[in-house]
Amino acid sequence: MNNYFCADLHLDQPSIIKFRNQFTDHKEHDLFLKENYHKVVRPKDFVNMLGDVCMSPAAIEELRTWDGIKSIYLGNHDNAEFKKRGVSLEMLQSVFEDRIYGFARKHGFWVSHCPIHPVELRNRNCVHGHVHSNNIDDLRYFNVSMENIDYTPISLEEIRSIFKSRGC
Repeated sequence: MNNYFCADLHLDQPSIIKFRNQFTDHKEHDLFLKENYHKVVRPKDFVNMLGDVCMSPAAIEELRTWDGIKSIYLGNHDNAEFKKRGVSLEMLQSVFEDRIYGFARKHGFWVSHCPIHPVELRNRNCVHGHVHSNNIDDLRYFNVSMENIDYTPISLEEIRSIFKSRGC
């Protein structure tokens, strides 16, 4: 059993290719993410999805078929927008069987969609998403937005190793 992290999948969001223009359309994008995901995640692995994961009920249904025991840390696209798109709390609970978080202290880090304020770190590092390829110039932060992790979930061990190499 392994633990993985990823953020900002933006599944079933046609406009994502404006920012990830290596893909011809959002369907190609989503398939690429799914293939990369299944290269590393197995059915009994835990996957921490740090927000902005699914943009439609269809994407949530698709994510149900992906391996792993998933948790979600709600992002800026995962709030009132869900209700507008027809996504219910029950749908989320059926897919994210581990938990639904705002943010949490987990694995010795702060884990959240948005990076938390430096004053609030309190001698912990922060694993986050939200900023896509705009990384924070502070070694205590690790951005797991898909653009930063080669569109493939990254393991807890790898994140710990990166923080250790930074002296954090």
